[in-house]
Amino acid sequence: MPISKIFEPTLEQQIAQIYGKINEIQIKQQEELALLQKNHVTYMKKLEKLQEYNKIADMTNQIFEKRVSEIENTVKQINKKI
Repeated sequence: MPISKIFEPTLEQQIAQIYGKINEIQIKQQEELALLQKNHVTYMKKLEKLQEYNKIADMTNQIFEKRVSEIENTVKQINKKI
């Protein structure tokens, strides 16, 4: 029997190695999926905060525009009187 044949894994050993690698891949995929889900939740929270910030910024801009408009109207009225 040649020495190379002694060190070759048997078919059963090769199948066991393949199943082992498949299990490793499945575990890594599950870990990746869990990480993706966690990141998704985090991103959604950040998106909600950004939307809330934008709403607040819009309200602030509306108030600012109203005040500027009132100032413009007051200045126009003063100019008419002069």
